[in-house]
Amino acid sequence: MRYVRVYVMQPPQSGAEWAVRVDAEKPVRFAQERDALSYALRQARAHHAGGASVELRIEDDHGHWRSMAL
Repeated sequence: MRYVRVYVMQPPQSGAEWAVRVDAEKPVRFAQERDALSYALRQARAHHAGGASVELRIEDDHGHWRSMAL
């Protein structure tokens, strides 16, 4: 079984972009949090529907990672 990790990274500073990375792929950047989360969920669900085991992780305000359910 394939295992896929999807990461949603907060902007490093005010005015910077959100980033979503699927495994080792190049991050996709978004100006708005909602757009980043929407993209991350779509990617996670698509990989899950394709038979992969998916872990969706979101960075919090303190730099810690928390899991998000699909």
